[in-house]
Amino acid sequence: MRRLILFLSIPLLISSCNDSGIVIKGKLENPKGTFVYLHELTIDGKGSTDSILLSKSGSFKFKKKLSYAAFYTLWVGQNQKPITMLAKPGESIKIAGNADKLFQTYEVKGSEESKNVKLLTQRLNKTINSLDSLNNLYQQFLNNRNIENIRSVLTMNYQSFLDEQRKFSIDFIKKNPASLANLLALYQQINSETYVFDKEDDLKYFVAVDSALYRKYKEYPHVSALHSNIQQMKEQRQTLQLQHMLSIMGAKAPEIALPSVKGDTIRLSSFKGKVILVYFWASWNPESRKVNTTMIDLYNKFKAKGFEIFQVSIEKDKEAWMKAIKEDGLRWPQVCDGKYWQSPVVNLYNFDKLPTTFLVDKSGFIISRDLKGEDLNNKLANIIEEKSSTAGK
Repeated sequence: MRRLILFLSIPLLISSCNDSGIVIKGKLENPKGTFVYLHELTIDGKGSTDSILLSKSGSFKFKKKLSYAAFYTLWVGQNQKPITMLAKPGESIKIAGNADKLFQTYEVKGSEESKNVKLLTQRLNKTINSLDSLNNLYQQFLNNRNIENIRSVLTMNYQSFLDEQRKFSIDFIKKNPASLANLLALYQQINSETYVFDKEDDLKYFVAVDSALYRKYKEYPHVSALHSNIQQMKEQRQTLQLQHMLSIMGAKAPEIALPSVKGDTIRLSSFKGKVILVYFWASWNPESRKVNTTMIDLYNKFKAKGFEIFQVSIEKDKEAWMKAIKEDGLRWPQVCDGKYWQSPVVNLYNFDKLPTTFLVDKSGFIISRDLKGEDLNNKLANIIEEKSSTAGK
């Protein structure tokens, strides 16, 4: 999904046929004779910047000709974090807050979309601050002898903060489907490499926003561009999925030979003759832990009929791995080399997310990838039934 996100340029400017203007004004506490700056965000990055010296009372006022809805940033002094507004023609936007820390204190009136933008940006800022705190904590414990355990806990907390941020953004989009602020929500970043929406199935949120905005703002060039780009994203995704499917279907499952919980080496090939689910997971990965609970019933149902799960953990902390196995009640073969994402099995099976599964037939050939829930249950039932009927002839 990250590649798909990078495929699009962020639509920061939205055209409109309404030829009007806007007023952005305010009164800030503790002005201290400094300047307030207003910058228009444009696609080409060449938006103009205006500045006004705050009056002794902290008042300022900008007037802009505007024939389209546009994003603006506003800040005080040279080093402060800017606030972002989404202005529509005809609006009179009022800003209040403390000049010393505008981003943390500001209130906005006269622009509902700017209120939505504030909600999104300040929630993201909260998440970023929480993640920075975890990173600082990690740096403090680098020389601690229990650093691996500490790393495992901090990683779980890190992922939890990301999941909470993503849930917030999803809820916002669902509650405000036709808001232009969704253009911001879709492209928010934790840092230069991490997007809020970076999961493989997040395309559906882009599609949902596009559907709502395209109906309401079809004539807006950048909404139209978003619509066109999403069609290309869909085509690109279908092509990649087809290529990947063709590359693995019928391929021999690469050998895996790794240490078990007891320390002895278990080989995937030792289960030849059974239908095997090769299941990559990690104790620190919340989604993996959820899937573990669904696998128990599946295992109990098909174990006696020639089914086996071969579970490979991607992590460093052996104690956390063993603890998770016990807590989740996992009774099938477990292996781990403790090399985290540097494990050779990652490149061998070409995956970059957890959990990932491969279904291997009794002859050792891959027949499907990432089947879940009822689809996996039905596939196993069909294989077992086919095997049984063949054996009975």
